[in-house]
Amino acid sequence: MASETWVYPHADLGEPALPDGTPIRRPVVRLGVASISEDLLAVVDSGSPISVADAALFRWFGVNIVVDHPLYEVPLGLRSGFGTVATFGAELTLRPPSGVADDPISWRMHLGARENWRRRFAVLLGQRGWFDRLRRRSTPEV
Repeated sequence: MASETWVYPHADLGEPALPDGTPIRRPVVRLGVASISEDLLAVVDSGSPISVADAALFRWFGVNIVVDHPLYEVPLGLRSGFGTVATFGAELTLRPPSGVADDPISWRMHLGARENWRRRFAVLLGQRGWFDRLRRRSTPEV
């Protein structure tokens, strides 16, 4: 149980700036996977219907995306293309924000395996897997 509200930063991930020069900032969290020691950078995206990750990471979840049967497949558009994404079960651990001494929170979720991942983060947390599993709120920065 968290002792305080966890507040995560929005970060500039090096994407091209808006036409007026304003950087694009994304809400980011750090995730852990039991089989590796380093954390994964994840972006929270309320516009994504599912959570997806780089297909190369699934070996760390004990999933062989070529051999194992997916829970389901779902059409998903990323950038200018659409494709079908196979979804598997995965356990992730949400790390508390920097400076918070709470224990991490682990949960099992459905996670889409996206081939040809070219993002500056490892996981995109969307409606299924994040927003349907964890309580959260957004507040404006002033």
